[in-house]
Amino acid sequence: MSIFCEKEKGQINTETNGLTGNWINPQYDDTLVTFERSNSLKEDGYGFSIKENRRFIERKNSGQCGTPPISYADYEGCWEQNGSIININVGYWGGIVHYSWEIISVDAIQLTIIQLQNHSCIRGKIIKG
Repeated sequence: MSIFCEKEKGQINTETNGLTGNWINPQYDDTLVTFERSNSLKEDGYGFSIKENRRFIERKNSGQCGTPPISYADYEGCWEQNGSIININVGYWGGIVHYSWEIISVDAIQLTIIQLQNHSCIRGKIIKG
């Protein structure tokens, strides 16, 4: 599946903001979600990679059924940052999803966000989550 992303408008210094890398093991605490930094994504669990050049890879459920055993697949997309907000467009088994996250903190060990928006587009219809 192809994700349409605008061409890069300016370089984001991902070396200094610490976002680039692999993020796994989401822990939920009310509206906060904290991820652990990892050398790689898990084969059998959720995670995502924030890459240079605005590339985003999300490993998630590969189908609409959430009953075990769950199969995972990698979906490609793009990201951009505006201050503490990161916007992501990425594919999934049913179309495209847009995430808008507020970065609360990021360091060498963990990333903490608040999920501001989650909109899916299934066959041209927008579903707000």
